Amino acid sequence: MSLLRLLVQRVVLGLVAIWTLLSGLFLLFAATEDWLLDRILAGEARGGATPEMLERTRSEYLADRGMDRPLAEQYADWMGSMFTLRWGESFETGQAVLPTVMEATVRTGAYVVPAIVLAAGLGLLVGLYAALYDRSNRGRAARTLSYLLLGLPNFWLGTVVLAAAGLGIGFGWDMDVNRIRPLALPVGYEYVLPPVLVATTLLAAVVSYARAYALRYSGTDFMKLVRAKGGGRVTVARHLLRNAAIPLVSLVFTETLALVAISVLVIEAVFGIPGLGYLLYNAVWASDLPVVMGCSVVVVATGVVGNVLQDLSYSALDPRVDTGSRR
Repeated sequence: MSLLRLLVQRVVLGLVAIWTLLSGLFLLFAATEDWLLDRILAGEARGGATPEMLERTRSEYLADRGMDRPLAEQYADWMGSMFTLRWGESFETGQAVLPTVMEATVRTGAYVVPAIVLAAGLGLLVGLYAALYDRSNRGRAARTLSYLLLGLPNFWLGTVVLAAAGLGIGFGWDMDVNRIRPLALPVGYEYVLPPVLVATTLLAAVVSYARAYALRYSGTDFMKLVRAKGGGRVTVARHLLRNAAIPLVSLVFTETLALVAISVLVIEAVFGIPGLGYLLYNAVWASDLPVVMGCSVVVVATGVVGNVLQDLSYSALDPRVDTGSRR
């Protein structure tokens, strides 16, 4: 199997995953009651609306969202639009969905990418240090610190910092509905603190893997030869890093997906960052199906791209690894 064929296979599997996810989301929205519509109708009923008026409101609501047609027709239109990147307009704001989602994705990446780089770089250094000084107090202290950072609730720490500075938080009440509100924060609170807090969720895992694989390879015949030839700690660490790189690359990509799915939402709720988690969460509360599906496509596409980059990294980091391009 050539490398090109492997990449095509990954992309096809990714498209299947996107189709499955979008189908599930559409069916979920179609099979459940629209709580936003129920809330609108309940408000009108309390105001004395007649059954005929309520039925007219329901019909207008469904017609505006294109949900008054047969289910099969709706499904075909939605899926065709999503795969051709014609995502339409937001039900709530009327803005074009594609540029809105892309802008939110870029904003999320502005703190996620630095967080990953920080966690990977610092985690590798601390993990290798803990392995080289495994039986010393310094090595134990490095491991303990990383695990403490993992157990530290970053959302709580972020809330405390913002509260102490009198800046408030982004998560609040809006028309009796939990919504995330965008905040205008100083640069340090908006672009520095979020990456640092997000990095703490990755740091301990990277440290643990780096230390474990460094200890695993440190006892091999090759490493004994390096030491026998007079290799210092820097030389030993470089060879250990080379051998431990592949599982660490896999870890970083895996943790990145978990980060996008969980930590991003929490951090953006606390700091009021108008990113992907902010957009997706508010869209769910607004029953804004185009935005929900658009954000979901970005999340799955990130996984597909990460999978492809992971395969390419394997081959680049260690020529002994066969990604299917060599025989």
